[in-house]
Amino acid sequence: CHSFGNFPVQHLLQFGTEEQRHQIAQTIVTNAGTICRSRAGDGVVATALEHTSSQDKGFLVQAVLHEQGLLVELAQGRHSHSAVLRMLQVLDGQASLQAHMSLAMEITTLRASRYGRVVAKH
Repeated sequence: CHSFGNFPVQHLLQFGTEEQRHQIAQTIVTNAGTICRSRAGDGVVATALEHTSSQDKGFLVQAVLHEQGLLVELAQGRHSHSAVLRMLQVLDGQASLQAHMSLAMEITTLRASRYGRVVAKH
């Protein structure tokens, strides 16, 4: 994500049509590793988890869980830690267990990080 391009994308996620939100969510799913790891992209992901359909949220979460270590990276980010907290609320069943186990295995790393501590408390 471009450092300023993320703002119109977030605006579309907040105020765009359902189809626009869906298209953006699909783009994030396809490029989850790259977008989530970019400084501007983590805010886009957090906004997508607030404003997309339940189905799109599920696809977003699965894309993050599929990429090894990405959840823990996001948990330590200034904007993305809130996305991880949102993911933990959205998850259920096997995906919830997988996410909690990934975070538990890196609890020392999370506790050493300002934003990771917030996630570690949950």
